[in-house]
Amino acid sequence: MKTIMLLGWRNIWRHKRRSLVVISSIAIGIFAIVASKGFMNGMNEQMVDNTINSSLGHIAIHAKGFQNNMKLELNFTPVDRIEAAVRDSKNFISMTRRVKIQGMVRSSESSQGVLVVGIDPVTEKKVSRIYEYTSKEGGGSFLEDPADDSILLSRLLAKKLDLQIGDKMVLMIQDKNNEIVGVGLKVRGFFSSPIDSFDKFVVFMGIKRLQEITGLGGNISEINIITSNKDTVYSYKKHLAEKINDPNLEILTWMDMVPNLVSAIKLYDSMMLIFFMITFIVVIFSIANTMIMAIMERFHEIGVMKSIGTKPSMVFLMIVFEALNLGIVGLGAGVLLGILFIAITSFTGIDFSIYMESLKTWGTGSIIYPRLAFIDIAASIFIVFLTTVIAAIYPAVKAARIKPLEALNFI
Repeated sequence: MKTIMLLGWRNIWRHKRRSLVVISSIAIGIFAIVASKGFMNGMNEQMVDNTINSSLGHIAIHAKGFQNNMKLELNFTPVDRIEAAVRDSKNFISMTRRVKIQGMVRSSESSQGVLVVGIDPVTEKKVSRIYEYTSKEGGGSFLEDPADDSILLSRLLAKKLDLQIGDKMVLMIQDKNNEIVGVGLKVRGFFSSPIDSFDKFVVFMGIKRLQEITGLGGNISEINIITSNKDTVYSYKKHLAEKINDPNLEILTWMDMVPNLVSAIKLYDSMMLIFFMITFIVVIFSIANTMIMAIMERFHEIGVMKSIGTKPSMVFLMIVFEALNLGIVGLGAGVLLGILFIAITSFTGIDFSIYMESLKTWGTGSIIYPRLAFIDIAASIFIVFLTTVIAAIYPAVKAARIKPLEALNFI
């Protein structure tokens, strides 16, 4: 067996140029797969993290039906029992209270329908990244007092409304008595998140001031929670459901709140699977074609081997080992190049703002930071081995069936 393996290795270098072309094609294919998978992983991870860190949190507690219809009357009182249940878990990190209501902001230049979010500036910093997204330039700042007449806008919305830091604007909302209320607010600062739709339609103000305007008193729209791991939220959700046990409340994970995002990630994974299949079909035909050419060139040689007693199974294994050697060398080169590429770009990022207006529409931001998991590399290695063996079967069977007499007379 050792001799057959050694022959398989030496045979691929008898035609170095041809072998290097095949190895290069495999390496390029594997590199493309690893780099593409890393890019998609980074893109998906950023979409999820940006959505969680901008608005959702990992888990939210609402009045039943609030997620589908953000009416002011769908509110609840954050009694101590609920917050104690939230904190009573090893997965708990932080939480904040919010009031959400549809409204309209107006300036002397324009108006825009928005989602008004009332927040506690202190606890909000521990749940979302709005504080980090807020610019400190031009005297702007994050909200400070949950009871004052300040509002936080995105730069995108401020540009549409033609507002600067310190300008006055009007917020119009419907209170709990279904009466339209208008209030003047001072622009405290501008934020810029990685999500375009979020920037266009969301504004922030102090929760106490919004409760006062709407007449909610101490009631709120939701409690947003950050856990230790976004991938284990269902166990925490089950824990909360058992502890709170209130039929008027619903507990939703980030996956429950953005099913479209989860579906989009599954779609991207399906697209990558199709790309993988195309790449490996190319690998199969490249190796199979190379091995058939090698067999035809060594037809006479294989006949001599069989004439002196080499078993068909040994000839079969020799061809399989030749194909595996081509696959292993190409795989090693491709994986190393892919890992090196991911290692560099995961720190530097890939800036797409040069080539397209923005990826903020997809919620990723303009700079993608690729990520690669061990399972991605393991899957690539397994599939290359599998496709290499599949590609070698037909040439190996053909070589094993060569008749010595016909081979010796072959010209």
